[in-house]
Amino acid sequence: MMVVGVVFVLNCVPVFSEEPISQENLLEIVRNKKWDALPKTITSPKDNKEMVLIPAGEFRMGIPPDSTLAAKFTDATPAHTVYLDAYYMDKYEVANEEYVKYLAEKNAKKSPFSDNPLFNNPKQPVVGVSYGDAVSYARWAGKRLPTEAEWEKAARGTDGRIYPWGQTSSQTFCNSYKSQVKAPLKVGSFPDGASPYGLLDMAGNVSEWVFDMYDSEYYKNSPLKNPQGPTGTSNVRLTRGGNYTSDPEYVTTVVRFPQKAYSAFPDIGFRCAVSVSEMETLFHPEKAKETQEAISSTVSVIKSESGISPDTLASKNTSLPAPSGSQDFAPVRYFKYLDFDGAKSVGREEMRKSERTGLPNWKVYYQPSGLITQAQFYDGKDNLQFHIEPVYDEKGQEKTVRLYNQKGELVYSSERVFKDSVAVRGTLYTASGDYLGEERF
Repeated sequence: MMVVGVVFVLNCVPVFSEEPISQENLLEIVRNKKWDALPKTITSPKDNKEMVLIPAGEFRMGIPPDSTLAAKFTDATPAHTVYLDAYYMDKYEVANEEYVKYLAEKNAKKSPFSDNPLFNNPKQPVVGVSYGDAVSYARWAGKRLPTEAEWEKAARGTDGRIYPWGQTSSQTFCNSYKSQVKAPLKVGSFPDGASPYGLLDMAGNVSEWVFDMYDSEYYKNSPLKNPQGPTGTSNVRLTRGGNYTSDPEYVTTVVRFPQKAYSAFPDIGFRCAVSVSEMETLFHPEKAKETQEAISSTVSVIKSESGISPDTLASKNTSLPAPSGSQDFAPVRYFKYLDFDGAKSVGREEMRKSERTGLPNWKVYYQPSGLITQAQFYDGKDNLQFHIEPVYDEKGQEKTVRLYNQKGELVYSSERVFKDSVAVRGTLYTASGDYLGEERF
């Protein structure tokens, strides 16, 4: 298929190579639903990434129960016809150089592999990002994560192919385990492995987060138009496409990879999409609706034996005030009420018991150095209530402490000031950066 290139000029207006089209004219096409006039490729202004149009229409999703792969990947059956509205999708996986721009503007947390030379080349796909990290980047760019159905159609087209390039595996078309590179390559390194729409690295290199929650039985009752995945509050999400550690059967266009949303591994990255009907968010990301939930990047539950009711937490621990209008969490002071100091811990995970936390179940995750990565709090029914993440300075002091609600959305943060290695003041800010108050020590 001949793809006509589209670029943005300095004022971020998309143009055909033959004839320019203004931003307003592009939006006018969308408002008037003149889908045939849509450009085949655009460049999103915020992150300067090329995006490819995936036209509206049907495609065959999944695999038949009698296919060779079906015996092993039963959750990808049965094959079923799905209709999708038109959307644009990033031609390449999000690279480190693009993610760095997002980090600088949003003061977000870096990937744990950002200093590792195996993974930090500017042209390599960013890795070590959780589901919530990927959603946050997408929102910043005025986009979203693709749904599982959108990802699969973009990868395999409408002819039912098993690999983006056809029906047979080839180590020369993608970066998989057979390549023996043992690290992600620069995005777009395999142009011959392009999907029918021209997207690259849809097989191998890094696995890619998609929006949907995981349900092994979902294909048996999936909606046949614009499926969004199962409903609910599960923190098990999906990645697609396989990666540089995957065998050939795992870099197919149909295999589904359930992952905990907090997973931040060196073989998981992402790319973004935007519905044609929501094109305006590309030019005005601040107006984008928060239609995708950012799930927390934490670890599973370890139970303590505290019998204190969660209802008592707010009255017992009041050193952090609850932001106005939010009842999604109960505030807690980090070290004062958790009964540990981190420095004396050994190993990655540790169970603790405290009658002062106010929540019966909680889990702490440690770095090998002994510093705490996260503390996660659950009610008596193992429902996540909130989690706390510290950010340390070069002395190992808690420079910033961030509190997230059960959806993994930042509620507020405390910027700490230390004197003689002791925190003496904490200034509280809302998620939008507004001053909230002072933390009491």
